[in-house]
Amino acid sequence: MISSVGPVPLAVVWVLVATAVAMLVASLVRGTTSEDAPRPRSLVVDMLLLGLLAGRAGFVIWHARDYAADPWAVLRIGDGGFLVWPALLVGLGWGTWRLRRWPAVRRPVVAATLAGLVSWGVLTTGASWLQQSRVTLPAITLASLQGTPTALNETGGRPVVVNLWASWCGPCRREMPVLARAQQGHPDIRFLFVNQGETRDEVDAFMAAERLSLRNVLLDKDAITAEHLQVHAYPTTLFFDGQGRLQHLHLGELTAAGLQSKLDDL
Repeated sequence: MISSVGPVPLAVVWVLVATAVAMLVASLVRGTTSEDAPRPRSLVVDMLLLGLLAGRAGFVIWHARDYAADPWAVLRIGDGGFLVWPALLVGLGWGTWRLRRWPAVRRPVVAATLAGLVSWGVLTTGASWLQQSRVTLPAITLASLQGTPTALNETGGRPVVVNLWASWCGPCRREMPVLARAQQGHPDIRFLFVNQGETRDEVDAFMAAERLSLRNVLLDKDAITAEHLQVHAYPTTLFFDGQGRLQHLHLGELTAAGLQSKLDDL
C-alpha cells in the first residue's frame, strides 16, 4: 500500500498532478487575443493558492477549540487539515470575479480549471477505492501489556483506530497524549496502540516515563502488523469503520484537530 511518494503524502501528490494537468490544458487551449489580459496559467495558479489558503483557514476555524490548547499546531499542515468546500468557494469565486474583466482568457481558464478538478477527483477517489479494497483489519492476535490476547479484527461493530508506533520515534511520542485524550473522549471507538519491534520492558518504561494511561497497548515484537498493513514508516494511524473497512490512513504525527476530523468521519 502506497501512502506517500518519499516524504510527500499522496494527497499532496494528487494536488500537484492535477495542477500540472491544469497548466498543460491552459497552455494548449487558446482564447481570443488581448494584450492586456493576464496569462491563463497565472490565473489558475492564483485560484489554486487562494483556494488552498481558504481550505486550511476554514479547517482551522472549524476546529478552533482543538487548536486552542496547541496554537502552534495550526502550522503543522501535515495533519491533513483542509476543507474542500471553502477552497472551491474561494478559488472559483475569485476566478469568476477576475474573468469578468478578461473575457479573452475565459476559455483556457475554465478548461484548465475543469481539467484540474476532474483529475484531482479521479485520482483521490481512485486511490481511496484502491486502499479500501486492499487494506482490511488483519486477522492477527497480539498480547496486551497485561498479557491478554487481543484480536485486531474483532470490531464488535465499532470503528477501530490502529496506531503503529515505537518509543524511539519522536513524532510517535509527541502525538501519544493527543491519542490518549481521544481514547478517553470516544469510548464508542476502539483504539489499538500496536507497538512495533520493542519488548514489554521497553514499552512499560516509556509509558511510565511519559505518564500515559492507555488501553489496548499491544506488543508486536516482529512488526507483523506493519507487514500485513504494508506500512513502512511510523507513526502511521489507520481508521476503520465498524465493518473493518479502511476509511482514512495518516502517515506522520497527528494533531488534535487532524485526529478529530477523521474520528468525525467514522
